[in-house]
Parts: sequence; C-alpha cells; structure tokens
Amino acid sequence: MGEKESAISEERLLRRLPFFRSSSQSQNNTPEPVIASSSKVHLTNPSHYINTLSIQSTSPSPNAPPPAVVLHGYGAGLGFFFHNFPPLADWAARRHTSVFALDWLGMGRSARVPFTIKAKRQDVRARVTEAESFFIDSLEDWRNKMQLNKMTLIGHSLGAYFSIAYALKYPDRVHKLILLSPAGIPRGPNYSEPSRELTDDASSVASSVPPLSPKEAREKSTFHRASEGRVQNVREEQKEKKEKESRTRRLFTYLWEEGWSPFQLVRSTVFWGPMLIGKVC
Repeated sequence: MGEKESAISEERLLRRLPFFRSSSQSQNNTPEPVIASSSKVHLTNPSHYINTLSIQSTSPSPNAPPPAVVLHGYGAGLGFFFHNFPPLADWAARRHTSVFALDWLGMGRSARVPFTIKAKRQDVRARVTEAESFFIDSLEDWRNKMQLNKMTLIGHSLGAYFSIAYALKYPDRVHKLILLSPAGIPRGPNYSEPSRELTDDASSVASSVPPLSPKEAREKSTFHRASEGRVQNVREEQKEKKEKESRTRRLFTYLWEEGWSPFQLVRSTVFWGPMLIGKVC
C-alpha cells in the first residue's frame, strides 16, 4: 500500500470518531469538548517526520496534567488504539489536557528512513543501545517539536519497552508510565523476586530481596544469576541450536540479524504482498 492509499485508509478510520476533523474541515467554533486532527510532525532532520494523531481539549487549562502519549508495538500503528480513543478523549476533555498517538519513526505512516547498526555483531550491548536510540531519540525530538514539558507514556508491547528505555534516558520528561503487555518484562512489580538479570553478588541480592513464603519457596524460580559462566553456557547452547537449524531457518535468521523484517520481505513481493497479508489476517 502506497502513501496515498494508506493516508486515505487512515482518514477513513479516524473519521468514525465524532470529534475528528480532517485538514479540509474547519476546527473553529466546534461544540465538541475535544478536537482530533492528524498531522506529520517534522523532526530536526528534514527528511524525518512522525505521523501524529492529536486529541486536544477545546478549553485547555494551565493546571491540566501532562498530556498522554500512546505508543504502539511492533507491526502496528496508531490505528491499533482506535477503540481506546473515545475514552482517552473523554479523559482529555475532563482534565482539559491532550492525548497524542504516534507511529514510531520507520513504522506506520511515519517516515521510512534508512536504519543500520554500526556496532559489531559481538557487541550486543552496543547494538541494543543503537537500536533503542533510533526510536527513543526520535521520540525526544518529537517532544521538543511539540513543545511538551512532560508526558505520560502509554506503551504497548514493544512500545512499552521503548517507553521504559525513554524514561531511563530522559527521566525528567516522563510524568507517568503506563505499560500494556510490555515486551521484556516477565512479571509484574508485585512479584517478590526481582524480574531482571541479576549481576550483583549473592550477599547484596539476599539483603535486598524480601524472604519468600513457604509456598513461594517451593515454586521453582525462572530467574538465574547472569554469571560469566552461565552467559558462556547460554552462548554455547545457542551456537549448537544454530548448527541444527534448517537452511530456511538460517536464511531467515541471517536476514533478521542484517536488519530485514518480515514486513520488508512481504513488501518485496510487490503485488503478492496484499494476498499474503490477507491470508494471515
């Protein structure tokens, strides 16, 4: 689907919201407590822009809470939250604030810009940092362009993962975090065992974790200390599994590690793409 077709499809969906106004409609003298509009917010790099749905109160207040920013997950877009927009708009109207929904840079109707990882494949930490920065720095750039002081981030799946990464890098810009099925978070915050890789020494961990109940102690833990020896064992296991992989799986693994996504493969099939997506959906 090209840019023109995707724009038409998105507007057709958003027009089902009674408070949405397209660029051709007047946004003045509306009886609605909120108005929604769609726009492309251009970033510092002229070729970079982020597709944005803005739901704004028609009677904003200087004492209103920070706006909410809704961030989709992998393979989705801002339309994923279509059924959530009416209650979010009601919240914005009652609190005299705004709600924004974005397409991540490189996804949805945002700019499709080149993305490459420069770090060596063995340097996993650097590769992860580069990948995270591509998305969270563009979100920070967007915040600057929108002149927002703080935001409440509502992230789903991969969007929740990026929300956490953004909050760690720009803590002064985050009012609250709302995580929906967050990727990379195996358990909720009320679980008695820390849901993270443990690299501390045993004594410090023991002193920081509350004692388990007898019932909890009987349950087998899913967490393991990320010692150097264990990390090496995991790498060896992964190497053995790769050696046993079929040629097809090796090809897909190689493409993934080289930056190819399943959606790029579908788009490369040209007119076969819609048929393949139709069979899946």
